[in-house]
Amino acid sequence: MSFQVVFSDERQGLERRRVSVANSEEEFRNTTVQELKRKLIPEDQLEDTILIYRFDTLKKNRTLGFYGIEHEDHIYAVPRGSTYTVTSTLCSSAGHSSTRTYTYEDDDDEVLPRTRSMEIMIPMQQTDPSKF
Repeated sequence: MSFQVVFSDERQGLERRRVSVANSEEEFRNTTVQELKRKLIPEDQLEDTILIYRFDTLKKNRTLGFYGIEHEDHIYAVPRGSTYTVTSTLCSSAGHSSTRTYTYEDDDDEVLPRTRSMEIMIPMQQTDPSKF
């Protein structure tokens, strides 16, 4: 089975495409954001692009498992330093709407070795979701 992400690039009209990342779940979880970025973005645009997932900048030295990214989750590419505005309508009788503006920060991070990223992720996966 091929483990994939759904990918959209803001600079190319947000067209969705599926991209194969790994051949096993373990390999998928251990893939770094930088490795994923190299599969998704042309070489000459790597430094000018950041990847986001659920409105968070993905730090390039962390793994997909660190972020809880799963098979067929949606990853976006945006230009470095860009802003993105989200308008959502809350479910209220008054039809209240709110606006949030996200500014994507640099994707550099303290160097977080793959083994450390896994050490952080494993306890998160072992948490019993019924306790929340």
